[in-house]
Amino acid sequence: MRFLSLLLSFLFILLLSSCKEQPSPNATVTPTSGNINQSNVESKINQSANDIDSRQTAKTPAPGNSPSPTSKQSESAQPTSMVGDTIKEQSFKVNFENLGDSEFITTVEKAEGKDRLHFYIKHANALSELKYESDSGFLYPEVSAVSFRDVNGDGRKDIIAIVNYTTGAGRMGTIPISKLLIFKQNESGFIEDLSLEEKAEAGAPYRIMTVQDVMTGLKTDSKDGVSKAWQRVIPGEYILEGSNELHGSTLTIKKASGTGLSFSLDAFYATNKEAIQRGGVNIGNIDNGEATPQHSEMVFTDTSSGYELSFSLLSNNEIYLQDNGKPYYGHNVSVNGAYSLKKK
Repeated sequence: MRFLSLLLSFLFILLLSSCKEQPSPNATVTPTSGNINQSNVESKINQSANDIDSRQTAKTPAPGNSPSPTSKQSESAQPTSMVGDTIKEQSFKVNFENLGDSEFITTVEKAEGKDRLHFYIKHANALSELKYESDSGFLYPEVSAVSFRDVNGDGRKDIIAIVNYTTGAGRMGTIPISKLLIFKQNESGFIEDLSLEEKAEAGAPYRIMTVQDVMTGLKTDSKDGVSKAWQRVIPGEYILEGSNELHGSTLTIKKASGTGLSFSLDAFYATNKEAIQRGGVNIGNIDNGEATPQHSEMVFTDTSSGYELSFSLLSNNEIYLQDNGKPYYGHNVSVNGAYSLKKK
């Protein structure tokens, strides 16, 4: 009986030992080789699980939330508000074929001591800015004209904007120079068309342009642009800007063509009114002058003295004169500057 009791006790101990050696289904297995810490393994497992959860959360946003836009999407997003102050006289309501009733809005922004022009199209609740190439060397931009015309014959209104700048440098530094902007209408809106701008400027090579010049330039072969522009010069009297009773100059265009310019020039200078009454007037004149083409200018040359007088087209009714060489006129008589066609 005692033997049986001992046998049962021995079997119970064996069974208990066997149970302790079997790993629990939920236990963490620790490798017997290597120097890996139990807590580090558990930490990496938990971190991996968190990474999976975070990726799943990013792929499936919560109801009512949308994923953040990428930087590329942000860069191409339309502006929510306009920059600068609105120039009312150069802002218009217009009906575009692809957009319907819209507003063309011009603003000017003061930035880093310079003015920067912005152009916007507002349609319903949508606002878009018309991007264009700018020359940072130009100063004091001023919109001289805006027009909505079909410039490429596709039946849709395009946008012509003429911006006048001054450079502040050189002999014509204070005389405006036009920068032409043409925004072509397409299926998605408007885009600047550099090739049309270059064609118009080559076909009508004026320093100061009008909308009509743009349309004329687009119809003119760029190779003939300079010649055609001189052919369009109107014969008549042109008065030097700033002329008065004490000093002045009058340029008379007799005939203009692509191959030459026939003209006469009469200039004077007096110290005061008393000098005029006494006949003390200094004068300078050129009779029956002939200027010939040199690049985009016409140039008169007196071979005996080496004197030159160059003619530059400012606009379709303005010419700039600049002389070079030895003095050619009376004391203090000057013919340099901008001449405008005398109004009849």
